[in-house]
Amino acid sequence: MNTLSKILSLLFLWWGVCFFAQGSPIKVESEKTISTTNEDLLTVMVEIENTSAEVFQLLLVTGGDKGVRVLNKSVNISLQAGEKIFIPIKIFIEKTQPAGSSVVVFTLNDRNQNMVARSETELAIATKRSLKLIANDPQQLIERIGDSLRISTQVYNAGNTAEEVDIITTFPQGYNSDVTQKKTIILEPFSDREVVFSRIIDKELLKLELFTVNVAAKSGSNDYFGNVTVMVQNAYGNRRYIDPLDLSRYLQRISPNRIAWSTSNPFDKLSASHNLDLHTEINMGNTKVGINVNGTYWPKRDGEIMLQNTRLNLENGPFGLQIGNINSTDLEIGLMGRGAEFSYSPVSGTGLRFTAGAVEKSFNLFDPFTNQFRGYSAFAKAIYDVDENKTVNSEAILDTDPFQKGFIFKNGYSFNNNNDTYYSIDLGYGYARAVADKEAAESSLSVDFNYRKNWKKYVFSSNNYFASGYYPGIKRGSTVFEQRLSRNFEKIAVYAAYSLNIFKPRNIDPLYPYNTSAKRSRIEMGSSFSLMDRLSMDLSSQFADENSEIFLTSFLQQTMVDFRLAALRTTLNYNTLDNRDKISLLYSQGISYYRGLTKPRVIYQLQANWYHGNFMLSANYQDGTFMLYEGNVNGTLNSDTQKISALASYRIAMLNKKLNINFSALGNYDRRTGNSISVSSGFDYKVFKATRLFGNINYNRFSRNDFTTSNTFYQLGISQELPTIGDEAVKYKNGVIKVFTFYDLDNDNTYTPAVDSTAPNVKVRINNTIFLSDDSGNIKYRTVPYGEYIIKSLDPKWYADDQKIELSQKEVFLTIPLEKTSVVYGLIEYQQTSKIQYEVQEILAGIPVLLKNQLGKTFTFYTNAQGEYTAYVPVGTYEISVDTKVLQKNVYIDDNLQTAVAEEGKINTMKNFLLKVREKKVEVKKFGISE
Repeated sequence: MNTLSKILSLLFLWWGVCFFAQGSPIKVESEKTISTTNEDLLTVMVEIENTSAEVFQLLLVTGGDKGVRVLNKSVNISLQAGEKIFIPIKIFIEKTQPAGSSVVVFTLNDRNQNMVARSETELAIATKRSLKLIANDPQQLIERIGDSLRISTQVYNAGNTAEEVDIITTFPQGYNSDVTQKKTIILEPFSDREVVFSRIIDKELLKLELFTVNVAAKSGSNDYFGNVTVMVQNAYGNRRYIDPLDLSRYLQRISPNRIAWSTSNPFDKLSASHNLDLHTEINMGNTKVGINVNGTYWPKRDGEIMLQNTRLNLENGPFGLQIGNINSTDLEIGLMGRGAEFSYSPVSGTGLRFTAGAVEKSFNLFDPFTNQFRGYSAFAKAIYDVDENKTVNSEAILDTDPFQKGFIFKNGYSFNNNNDTYYSIDLGYGYARAVADKEAAESSLSVDFNYRKNWKKYVFSSNNYFASGYYPGIKRGSTVFEQRLSRNFEKIAVYAAYSLNIFKPRNIDPLYPYNTSAKRSRIEMGSSFSLMDRLSMDLSSQFADENSEIFLTSFLQQTMVDFRLAALRTTLNYNTLDNRDKISLLYSQGISYYRGLTKPRVIYQLQANWYHGNFMLSANYQDGTFMLYEGNVNGTLNSDTQKISALASYRIAMLNKKLNINFSALGNYDRRTGNSISVSSGFDYKVFKATRLFGNINYNRFSRNDFTTSNTFYQLGISQELPTIGDEAVKYKNGVIKVFTFYDLDNDNTYTPAVDSTAPNVKVRINNTIFLSDDSGNIKYRTVPYGEYIIKSLDPKWYADDQKIELSQKEVFLTIPLEKTSVVYGLIEYQQTSKIQYEVQEILAGIPVLLKNQLGKTFTFYTNAQGEYTAYVPVGTYEISVDTKVLQKNVYIDDNLQTAVAEEGKINTMKNFLLKVREKKVEVKKFGISE
């Protein structure tokens, strides 16, 4: 019975609590869910209602997570009978609050601190990602084999969610090879962590004078968020100067010297060939010798040896000479053959530059010099920089071939302020005469004008050229008129362009009077803009009119054909967040026809490209003719062109990237010309640090109607990197800085072999470059530009003066005597003199303390904020004083001279220097009672 009574009592009590909670006269309500972000200030409206006839004195208390800061945490409320009020609660989301759900509780308490009502609001804090990678020490120094190269990075997670981070670092391994290390860490929100990579310094790594270690970081979603580079310098004591502006070339670590041998189809009776490719450089003082050989041998053919791209280069200061195969492509006539070329380029890179040479038009250096006439050319070109913006140029060319003799003389002027304006003007005179008929001769003219102007958001460019029909240059009979105007808006760029190209060359030889002409005009307008993140679009429209003389078999004569085109083109480009996938789609549609020969028809073209890591796939479909020449097949015009092509390639790296293999396949279908397929594969294997094997195989097949042909080509070879002989020649005035370091045991600044000893492995800095002395204490810095240099010892245990030198000759020699050091410690403080002293600030930092040795040499050290000074000086006896010139007004020292004996391995503590403040002069007046 007692048990039943207790159970009923408990049920009654529970029912009473529930009834009170449901029937409470005070109600509190707030928003159930609020979406927010870090560092956001919220206002939450809390609704409080008194449904009774009583008056309540209440306290509203708001609570939440540590990162949810409530600005008005407690609010006193006087609630009248039947009153409803709204209380704004200000809440600030700290940047340290993690993402996700956070509950804010609103509690109403009465005078006795009893809860009378309660409400909750859930804060949905959006995810914020912010990762950062830095290098703790962006410059490192390696000294000896067996040491550890330590690469320290710091990874920061400023976001509000935990992140899984991959840190990947790449160390060099010999020539063109890398070693990759990877570490994965979990970073909590608003935290950072040091990630360290290390590698033992071996013989091959120590050979690299300068290299970089690359560190990249990516999140768990494969999004690369950081990339830093650590520069590592070898501390060898015998090193050449490297121009900081030319640093990237040395960081690539690619030797220009190589020799390679390869064989192609060696078992084929007709196409078997063997190739030798050699490039080497030899530096002798300021003279650089370059040898390049590229020779091919066909054992089954006549004229079985061919030497191309074979030459000898000599450079000495500003002068250069090249003998062998010459290829000049920057002249009015493209000159290729065997001959010699002389050049002059000033050391400063500005001023007058000059090139002159002569060639005989034979592509094979091995061809015998026979009476067969191939033609020859002689040329000279000069460029002069008037100032940093203006340049004038001139060139002259004498050219002959079996059909004509020609001469060109051209002058030009250009202006470029590297900011918003560029223009150039060229005027050329040409003369051509037929070889078969000396009376057939013509003079000609060429004019070239280019202009580019940048305004705030506009860019205008104009390219214009005219050359008469008999002009003997490569632009003979050409007229070019191309204009383009573009403007960049905030989210879109637009452009409009017009071009006119006319080609009417004339042949001076009366035996071959054949001439032709062609003309093309085009109007184009377009725009480019971004549709969304990583997705962009290009739109353009084009109207073209082409006219050309072609030979049509239906008319049995040369016929002028007029081709018309109007087309619209759309391009979409998309790349994923990690840039691993890139997709581009191009679609063109329009109308084209041959005027008077074919009817207008709709044309289409679709091209798709997909890049996924090392895989690439490209496909193209075309229906209809987009250019005049596409419809001309064997003298027949037709506008039913249809082409389908696809290309796929894949590259894979294996065996720690020592073996690279690539595969590719190409298929092409053309309704009018035929079908073809090509499959190829190649490999490149690094056997040793500078030796590699390579090979490739290619299969091609072509078919058209009843005709089919195929061939297979394969090649095997070996390549070896070669060392560079001597230091690379430079064009600036330079010399050698030689440094000898020794331990000056008797402190007389003179090297005495019987007393002193050489100082190996001492770090010495010459300007910003650090060296390590060799076993004999020597340092040699080669090819150093003339100028001023500061040499400083970095050894912490031995003292040496900093030295400044002026390099203005071929060699400068200096010694660094390293003296044993000791420590002298002391303190400067203010002393209170009297109550009537002047008021001064007690500044103790930066006061110079002078230490003068027995040789009269003075060392200066400065106090810290507490007035302490610590002097590292050579052993000996010193007079110590404070430089009173820097003391404040009315501050002085009575005893400003102390004597210290600095002993090796000991700290000598001096008595304190006392700074005193002068007293004010006070005039005392006496007052009394007069009698």
